[in-house]
Amino acid sequence: MLKEQLRFVASVLLLRVARPALYHLACVFLRIDPKLALFVNESIAEPRDNFVPVMDKLTALGWRCIYVGKIENEGRVHKFMRMNLFYFTYAKARVVFHTELCSLTGYAKPRRGTVIVQLWHGCGAFKKFGYSSINTGWGQSEAAFKWFPLHRRTTYAPVSSPMVVPNHLEAFHVKESVVQPWGTPRTDFFFEPGIAQICKEDILQAFPEIGSRKILLYAPTFRGSKMSEARHDDVLDYAQISLELGDSCALLLKPHPRSITAIPVPAPGQTPFVFDASALPIERLLCAADLVIADYSSLVYEYALLERPMLFYAYDLADYDDSRSFYYPYLDTVPGDLAWDTEDIIAGVRRNLFEDGFDRERVIRFREWFMASCDGHSTDRILENVLGIKPGN
Repeated sequence: MLKEQLRFVASVLLLRVARPALYHLACVFLRIDPKLALFVNESIAEPRDNFVPVMDKLTALGWRCIYVGKIENEGRVHKFMRMNLFYFTYAKARVVFHTELCSLTGYAKPRRGTVIVQLWHGCGAFKKFGYSSINTGWGQSEAAFKWFPLHRRTTYAPVSSPMVVPNHLEAFHVKESVVQPWGTPRTDFFFEPGIAQICKEDILQAFPEIGSRKILLYAPTFRGSKMSEARHDDVLDYAQISLELGDSCALLLKPHPRSITAIPVPAPGQTPFVFDASALPIERLLCAADLVIADYSSLVYEYALLERPMLFYAYDLADYDDSRSFYYPYLDTVPGDLAWDTEDIIAGVRRNLFEDGFDRERVIRFREWFMASCDGHSTDRILENVLGIKPGN
């Protein structure tokens, strides 16, 4: 107990006192570089998702883009020193972008002339997070948020639709001017001319055994109340699905990165039906898929942009809802057929792909509610509103 209390006090002193002091000291001696952008995600090694289109755009305009991320197998002392040195770069930054929570900037109020932009990694408003999940099995305690309110320094937080602004205001616990329906940068990819066909050809080149069969993408999210304990509790009966659908369909398996070891992934050539797509970018897989089998993952929002059929494999809905909960009633919101077991998956694939049972209008309504601001120009709109960069400049 005493050890935990000491660790808590040390965290408060480091995050809320020492590091902010170091940052403000650096601001005294360093000037802002008007074309320096920082991209910070403490949990991944390389920039991805919303960072990529923003970095590409700024780099093309002559900005210096620096990524600060996770270093695998980094020693504690090295990490401590690297994190402290970060504040000398932060002091010079014109803008800092995040895609998740960030302890590095969460407590040091940015100097005048520097803005912090939260490019949250999920579109729409599906699973509750942040302040919306206080005191749940997934979320932090109210006391923890009191001491460590990580979003309070955010200047802007673009979201995918005006309809989800209230959900993010609640989750981030910020003032109304922060959350803006400017769209989500990574969705611009889906509006590139001919991109769906290009991705389909790329996937068929990677897995030529698919041939002319329909492509099913199974992309489940992880289970568990902590990132460090992520798991996946159930797998489909691939043998049964292959027996019933293998002649007409192939299945690409894309486990969540945090639970990839929990799902048995077939070795190359092991089966003519299931293919390991864990190394391929999710956006390219979505463009290639004729049908997505999802559960509680926010990838369904991006897939809705393509107006294609989805199945929702919600075998553990009651438990998941109890521990995590949703912003909108799950059963009334998802834009596709529900599946509780393998037999439902087989029937749903047949109904949506081969029996003219796909309800496109349902997906369109879902898209209009949750993705209205995603029109292929999200990156330009964010940079114009945040940095005054006009499209085409």
